[in-house]
Amino acid sequence: MKHKFSVIESTCIPMPIDNCNTDLIIPARYLASVTRDPEFFGKAFMHDLRYDAEGKPVPDFVLNRPGFGDAPHDGCRRILVAGDNWGSGSSREHAAWAISGYGIRVVISSRIADIHRGNLLSCFVLPVTVTPEFRDELMQSIEADPDMAVRVDLAEQTVTNTKTGKSEHFEIDPYRKHCLMNGYDDLDYLLSRRDDIEDFERRKNMEQYIEILDTTLRDGEQTSGVSFSAKEKLAILQSLISELEVDRVEVASAVSENEKNTLRGLSEWAVRTGNIGRLEVLGFVDGHKSADWILQSGCKVMNLLCKGSLKHLTSQLRKTPEQHINDIRRTVEYAVKQGLEVNVYLEDWSNGIKDSPEWVYMLTDALVNMPVRRVLLPDTLGILNPDTTYAYCKMMVERYPSTHFDFHAHNDYDLAVANVYSAVKAGVKGVHTTVNGLGERAGNVPIGSVVAVLKDQLGVSLGLNESKIYRLSRLVEMNSGIHIPQNKPVVGEFVFTQCAGVHADGDSKDNLYCSVLMPERFGRVREYALGKNSGKANIQMNLDAIGVELDEESMRKVTERIRELGDKKELVTQDDLPYIINDVLHNDQREDQRIRILNYSLSLAQGLRPQATVKIEIDGEVYQDSASGDGQYDAFMRALRKIYASLNKPFPRLANYTVSIPPGGRTDAFVHTIITWSFKGKEFKTRGLDADQIEAAIKATVKMLNKIELQK
Repeated sequence: MKHKFSVIESTCIPMPIDNCNTDLIIPARYLASVTRDPEFFGKAFMHDLRYDAEGKPVPDFVLNRPGFGDAPHDGCRRILVAGDNWGSGSSREHAAWAISGYGIRVVISSRIADIHRGNLLSCFVLPVTVTPEFRDELMQSIEADPDMAVRVDLAEQTVTNTKTGKSEHFEIDPYRKHCLMNGYDDLDYLLSRRDDIEDFERRKNMEQYIEILDTTLRDGEQTSGVSFSAKEKLAILQSLISELEVDRVEVASAVSENEKNTLRGLSEWAVRTGNIGRLEVLGFVDGHKSADWILQSGCKVMNLLCKGSLKHLTSQLRKTPEQHINDIRRTVEYAVKQGLEVNVYLEDWSNGIKDSPEWVYMLTDALVNMPVRRVLLPDTLGILNPDTTYAYCKMMVERYPSTHFDFHAHNDYDLAVANVYSAVKAGVKGVHTTVNGLGERAGNVPIGSVVAVLKDQLGVSLGLNESKIYRLSRLVEMNSGIHIPQNKPVVGEFVFTQCAGVHADGDSKDNLYCSVLMPERFGRVREYALGKNSGKANIQMNLDAIGVELDEESMRKVTERIRELGDKKELVTQDDLPYIINDVLHNDQREDQRIRILNYSLSLAQGLRPQATVKIEIDGEVYQDSASGDGQYDAFMRALRKIYASLNKPFPRLANYTVSIPPGGRTDAFVHTIITWSFKGKEFKTRGLDADQIEAAIKATVKMLNKIELQK
């Protein structure tokens, strides 16, 4: 019967028989019955000890003694206190049926056989393991006072001798505890979770969860010229796990003492934060050497590098398949014995499955019978295309449906992202990535692109916080020294920038040129470029972003200036816009200019003073002169002063010189130069704007010359 179990306080049956096996609990002749009749099996409980050969009760047996022979009922004889090693022998479930049929709800012993324990739980009988000393104390108390009760509290997991007041804690599987307390058998439990199970199945059908292993710190560091310091590795690891939340990180190869020392710092952080199981280290088929190295580093997972192609095996290792498999088995068994989790790389698997599939199958057949968590399928030389990736991965998944396969792509044909797409479509459960696609030769598959493709094109579920991808990408760019191409999907500088005016206009009208690949997903914002192709919509969106309103005429002038600048400079940014507006609206004196710089030449050479030659037009007359100075602009100004001195014209004094550059660190940003001039006892300012600082100062100077001419 199914009973909810919380607390039982009952008198007990003492049965101090050590090594009481299931043959004694219920004789073999009762096993013919397959009908679970409680009354029938209850009468058979301990039958051959309760009765002699003639079927008469044995007076000295505890179940026949006065006070103990009463049939168990509420509060009476519901607890059996047994000798050591109770329920050993055969796995017959009939023994548990007999105990339950007799009316016993709890069996207490210092040792209970594992299979018998499970059978008792299935019959709603609680098996409780206590120390031998506590069991003996219970026996003594019961013998001294048969009416003494024992209290078993399942919720608290305690057994209490009510006579002495002494209690002892016992262990029980949480699932079994839950079932007993709710009166559930396994089917009842499943039915109680029916809604959750149906919801899980719905989500499972809708979304396939894919593990992401990032190998920037291992395979990514094999990029030519890349070597991360210990601090850089820790910063990248922390960002990968704590911010981006990747499932696993391959952090190193088991190769050197320096690498091990660095790895200890990473593993110490991972232990403190509860993430040590997410760090993985590449190991080799070398008996115990790699396993010991990984253990000494503090890590817990080894990715064992085996030969996935017959050519690699015979040409590089010069071993037979049987020898290699035996070597792998010894390495795996040792690593697991030391407490490591083991995944296995099939190095050069793509060539192996293409040219020597019989070896790949032979090796994988062996691996699935070893304590290996995952099998990792690398396209080591990047030879696959999406079609072959799908076909080969499908072959592995269908042949080994219970095995977790990862796919490890390389980008030699620029197909890594597409190959990952095909591998996941074929049924692999994990993929390997690097930040920004770092890796040997043409690199690995970039994590930003993988996240976007898998979520948007396949609808799979990923555990990543994609809003942190861009920040991590910039961190790795800085630490690796490998520049991110401006048009690289997801993380490139310009991939969320619209240049054409028609696109900006469409976005302002119900986001006509936007897709699900929204920049905000990746911690970015959409930008509208300012340049020679800019339309009114581009400029208006940028003005809205900085909170500036312009009338129609001002908008016309600003648009004209931006296009003019765009002819010289491909991109004008939003940061440049305030300077352009200021330059156009407050300093536009191009009409009726009496003074124009026709051309100038500036020279700068190490060890020589800068030189300037200036040709200027004043009221239609052309003048030219040269000078040297302490800088290029100083030389330019000295040449101008010489021209003005030759004409007996007064020349203002430069009182202050200020340069402003928009934030962002771009070397091609526009420079806004403000120069304060002193002339005839008064001060005034002029401004110049250009991507070149000297040119900006010259523009401000020309405005100054025209201003003083207009004052005459």
